[in-house]
Amino acid sequence: MEKNDDGTGVAGHLPRVLLLEDDAGALTVLGGPLPTITADAILTATCDAARYAAATVGPFDIILADTILPDGDGVTVAVALKQLHGSGVIIMSGSKPRAGGLPVGVDVWLVKPVRMPELRRAIQLVATA
Repeated sequence: MEKNDDGTGVAGHLPRVLLLEDDAGALTVLGGPLPTITADAILTATCDAARYAAATVGPFDIILADTILPDGDGVTVAVALKQLHGSGVIIMSGSKPRAGGLPVGVDVWLVKPVRMPELRRAIQLVATA
């Protein structure tokens, strides 16, 4: 997708974001404001739901995923969707990435708790990459 300087696509298209987060509180806190920070978001709570969303209403410009989910690894799902659709990948975790840098395929790693300005910057960075 062609991008404008502000992270929106051509003709003001908001980046489509698939949010993969199993904590209901975090899903609400992060998912609710996403449209206000230039993103059109679909919220999912499991790896299976994320795969289904990508297959039925995708592709997505950005995958924003938690690391540990009840039915799998958010990093693995996000990177697989990136390979299929060319999506950017932002990971949210309670811990820093392992020594040696980001896992292959991950564009940005955010340590929880994630603040809205930090999330906005990450989305804009990935959307304009």
